[in-house]
Amino acid sequence: MATQILLVEDDPAVRHLIVQFLQRDGADVHEAETLEQARTILSDRNDINLAILDFWLGNDNAVGLMDDLRADLAGLPVLIISGGNAATDLETTQAIADISGAVAFLQKPFRKKDLLSAVADALA
Repeated sequence: MATQILLVEDDPAVRHLIVQFLQRDGADVHEAETLEQARTILSDRNDINLAILDFWLGNDNAVGLMDDLRADLAGLPVLIISGGNAATDLETTQAIADISGAVAFLQKPFRKKDLLSAVADALA
């Protein structure tokens, strides 16, 4: 059975590219553009093996969803990706992701091999 990955990314071009990388590596990817869509996917599926979350989603961030995942799906690894935002530097974003329980953090832009390596490590 293929690895089931939830991808939450609000930039359609970035999301499409990540989906291509992951699908070519054999994963089934469930795409969400918003936190609400991600929560719907998670409520409908119980077979997600990994969540990849863009930390900054418009005016929101992924911390609340990460808290929900820790409470409801304690063993689900979360990989955070981010290009930062105007209000918070990347170091602070990474620190918040680490504190919130992310298993890895990738700074955008990243290379395909770095993404696939982080996914493999998170699933190991």
